[in-house]
Amino acid sequence: MSACRKFVQTCWQYTISKGGADHNVLSNLEILSARPGYLKASLLVEKRHLNNHKTVHGGVLLSLTDTITSLCLSTHGIPAPTGVSVNVSCEFVRPAGKEGDIIICSSEVVRLGRTMAYTRINFLDSQERIVAFGSHTKHMGNNISTTSFSSDGEHEVPLPSKAKL
Repeated sequence: MSACRKFVQTCWQYTISKGGADHNVLSNLEILSARPGYLKASLLVEKRHLNNHKTVHGGVLLSLTDTITSLCLSTHGIPAPTGVSVNVSCEFVRPAGKEGDIIICSSEVVRLGRTMAYTRINFLDSQERIVAFGSHTKHMGNNISTTSFSSDGEHEVPLPSKAKL
């Protein structure tokens, strides 16, 4: 397992250990790959994820948007929690699946500033069709990277030192 993926997995385990919505709704989330600025994960659709039409509830996709993009910020070495949401949105293209299906989530950091972060996410079904996409803006507060990774995410590397004037 890559160093970046291992760090993100640790952040995820910390998040769900606290209970709450992430634990109740997304506890079967699997981190598939991670490198700085990119995260791929999957969710096995269970009965608890369904709406009255027996397809994935839109709220689950919004929760995934919030959670996966936050974990994507952790690919930059920022431990959980990464900040607070300013805006979360999701566009629903087609039904995201039924019980037993797998949703693939692919997220990227668009911009990581000093206090604000902008991210995107795509959701694909098992046939690799886009079922939804979203974005998430977070206020990072004083959160900073505690570690850094090689561009492929395989290795932990020292944080760059800050030059003194």
